[in-house]
Amino acid sequence: MIAAIKTFSQKEIKEFSEFVASPFFNKNANVVKLFEVIRKTFPDFEAEKLEKEKVFKKLFPSKQYKDSTMRLLMHYLFEIVEKFLAYSRFTNNNFIFRDNLLSEFFERKLYKDFEKNVEQVLDELDRLDIRDAAYYKNRYMFAEHKLSYLAELYLGKYEKYLNTENIRQFSDNITYFYLISVLKYYAITLNTTYLYNVKFDTSVFENILQSLNVEQFKDVPLIIIYYKVVMLFLKPEEEQNFFDLKELIKFHEKSIDKNTISDLYINLENYCHRKVRSGNLKYQKESQDIYILELHSGVYFIHGSMPNSFFTSCVVGGCRLREFEWVKNFIEKYSVELEESNRDSFYNYGLSYLNNALAHYEKALEYLAKVKFDEQYLKMDVRLLQCMIYYNLVWNIPLQSLLDTFKKTIQNNKYITEGRKLLYIKFIKYLNLMNNYRFKEDKRSCTVMIDELEREDYFPYKTWLVDEAKKILG
Repeated sequence: MIAAIKTFSQKEIKEFSEFVASPFFNKNANVVKLFEVIRKTFPDFEAEKLEKEKVFKKLFPSKQYKDSTMRLLMHYLFEIVEKFLAYSRFTNNNFIFRDNLLSEFFERKLYKDFEKNVEQVLDELDRLDIRDAAYYKNRYMFAEHKLSYLAELYLGKYEKYLNTENIRQFSDNITYFYLISVLKYYAITLNTTYLYNVKFDTSVFENILQSLNVEQFKDVPLIIIYYKVVMLFLKPEEEQNFFDLKELIKFHEKSIDKNTISDLYINLENYCHRKVRSGNLKYQKESQDIYILELHSGVYFIHGSMPNSFFTSCVVGGCRLREFEWVKNFIEKYSVELEESNRDSFYNYGLSYLNNALAHYEKALEYLAKVKFDEQYLKMDVRLLQCMIYYNLVWNIPLQSLLDTFKKTIQNNKYITEGRKLLYIKFIKYLNLMNNYRFKEDKRSCTVMIDELEREDYFPYKTWLVDEAKKILG
């Protein structure tokens, strides 16, 4: 219950205070008092102040603590929290509100009010710029309301209301909503299959796709857009789908909501990553172009801040392309948009990565020493970068010690998946070999290693390892 209240904004705390005090929603005065005690701890909600015994003492100063009473009051308060959350969602969504209101008007035969409201809501829909799945869902939903009303009004006189326009408004919009939803979730299923190597029965999706003539829906951009997303998975060799999709997103950006735009750009990013892993390095530049498009459109924001993964992807991608001035400006400009709790660490990680790429290795280590990450995979990223810096500094004995420690850390870490462990172990293996080969006069072993390395599937910094190994050969 406290966890739910912690999510409330200051405005919502005030609104809930009025909500819980309303006799329409709550008639238990002790529940009101309980919330007022909790409210006084906003925004920190310190656990010590919310201990049940202390709260009970404030509610019932002259009574001995009774756990069953406290649990019952908390249960009642949580029920009202649930009602408040549902009520807020209901009243804040105009179309859900109107949908229910029209149903009530119709059932109560308040036809004048029905006519007025249904025309108002259809007019509001006409003025909307965003044409997402929810838009088409609302269009068919209110077209259905209108059709039901006309059927009641002209009972048995089908010629009065079963005209082409009324039928088309209903059937077209339900079709658009359905196809956007199907294609979107087919893309999600294919992505999940790729990421986690699991199998799903996709025969329903496949049957729909076989009978779909996407050219019919040129006036509904999201159908074509999600069709292209699906094709990125089903026909990855047809690269034109990627470029078509990128142009479609840019062209229709104003008619698609930001969450959908963000999701679409992530699909483009992932396609680029899959291409790079398969050896097509031109998609490193394409990937960076996608990040820049996201920066310009502002769709990278999640809950008011820049995601850490997006920040590091921009830094790493820019360094790979040797766009060092852009990376430097990016770090200084956008690090302030990172979540405050990890901001300094990601700022220093970005500068460390940049300085390593610029061959300022000791400076890179200085920045890396300031990085403090709790998350397992971020710790691994720091260790990978540290290994590369040691190699570049030709710190052979410290590097050997670091690689040994790194390998043991990975092997003993129960939070890292076996597949991910294998990728890290490959990096350690080849860097260890390189560190030995670069001081030997006979380079034949290094040549064999490079051939083996180039045949390996993708793993972190494989390209960097290949490039450095080739430098050993001269």
